[in-house]
Amino acid sequence: MLSYDRRVLLATYLLVLFASFAARAESLITPLKHAFELTKKGEILGLEQKADEASAAFEEAIALYQKLADQNPNDVAGRQSLASAYEKFGDMLVGNNRLERGLANYQKSLEIRQALANQDSGNSERLHDFVESLARMGRGLILQHQLANGLQFYQRACAAGDRLVRHNTQNYVWASEQAINQDWVGEILLLLNSYDEAADAYALIGDTVKTLPDTADTDLSWLVELAVNLDDAAALIVTKGKPQQALRIFEVARDLRQQLVNRDTGNQDFKRDLAVGLGNIASLLIGRGEPLEALPVCQEAVDLLSEINAASDDGSKAQLALGNILEQYGLAAEKLTRYDEALEHLEQSATVLNRADAKLASDTTVKQALCRVVSRCGALLVTKRRYSDALNAYQRVRNILSAAYQANPTDTTLGVALTVDLEAIGFVFSAEQMATQAVNSYKEASAILTKLRQLHPENHELDETFAGTELALGKLLRDQGESKDARVAFEQCSQILFHLRETGQLDDQGVNWLHEADMQLRQPF
Repeated sequence: MLSYDRRVLLATYLLVLFASFAARAESLITPLKHAFELTKKGEILGLEQKADEASAAFEEAIALYQKLADQNPNDVAGRQSLASAYEKFGDMLVGNNRLERGLANYQKSLEIRQALANQDSGNSERLHDFVESLARMGRGLILQHQLANGLQFYQRACAAGDRLVRHNTQNYVWASEQAINQDWVGEILLLLNSYDEAADAYALIGDTVKTLPDTADTDLSWLVELAVNLDDAAALIVTKGKPQQALRIFEVARDLRQQLVNRDTGNQDFKRDLAVGLGNIASLLIGRGEPLEALPVCQEAVDLLSEINAASDDGSKAQLALGNILEQYGLAAEKLTRYDEALEHLEQSATVLNRADAKLASDTTVKQALCRVVSRCGALLVTKRRYSDALNAYQRVRNILSAAYQANPTDTTLGVALTVDLEAIGFVFSAEQMATQAVNSYKEASAILTKLRQLHPENHELDETFAGTELALGKLLRDQGESKDARVAFEQCSQILFHLRETGQLDDQGVNWLHEADMQLRQPF
């Protein structure tokens, strides 16, 4: 047993030792805390767009973190803090449009995180930090319009992210980040006009999303937005004449929306959006000449929308979606020459859109959709020689468009749509041997186009449309024996189209009209 004096001596020694440790700890904690506070200060100043003051705060913080890291090279947490400070500094600089310096800081953060990940290849947290740094470099390079370089960093992020997700199948956040990075790869490839590679990249998103673990109360808004991005990408590729690649991307968007429905079966918006996505697929299949394949897609969409009572007269997005799907259904059946079936679906579409129009009276988009569908019904009725019913359909369209056009007589879209309908009415009158009514209908269309051309003299499409109307009117006048007026109409058509051809603004249809007008003028009057 220790004597009293020795116990006192030992206690005194321990107190001194503890005080020494405490002092050393305090010497480390104080600069660490100060560096943290400086980093927060830099972030706040950056949000206030005080970039120079923010930079000074970040630089001081980084100097402190670097000093601590140099004092203890084996302190992983210290090096991670240093990497995080570089990254936040980069975020502030990029947010204040100082891209070059921002990228330089991202690069420093990346180098630290890559070294940490290499030291412990099995450490998922370090690998995740590395993936985040790669993605930030990719985004920064995109902002600098360095697409090819940005693509390389995103591809590296996805390659590392794939390893991360496969070994951490229950981490929802990491899987969602992987899907978003894959979307960026697709976006960049799209901008680089690499459509096949873009479709391949987008396809990987579907595989990633399928691995998402079931997690209660998860925010799914990112997945909703991702599906919209895919729709936009596919729609763009359609305009580039790449329907096969577009179809693949639309199908990935559909799969994402199916995941949303599966995860929240009571969410009506998810079901509606899935139906809209199916409509995109159906429309593309019809455009590709595959109407038979489009029919079951349309039916699946109709079933989904019926499940949420989309036909109710509330002007909802679901109701508009149902009207569009039924229209696609009708177009597919028409392509298959199943005219009765096509007419049935188009009439159903018109009924739904008419209800929506009653609720959204000021929405010209709904009116245009309704008129388009009713006009399609009219065309089918003409095919079946049901001229009286066709005339009723076209007159219905005329009433809707006339009211809308009178309210906005400078609108070329409404004006041209009205003239097209008037010409359809004229055609039906002509088929019914009602020549006077037919001529009057074409003259009314011609008068509207004359006014629109005066209002929009730079619009050459209006010139060509007017020429086509004059050609049709001239033939009707000639048949009625009104040779003088017929010649005037043919000459107007020929002169307008000749000028458009000379200036390189005439399409193939216009060329055919020009030849026909000249042929009519060569015949004796």
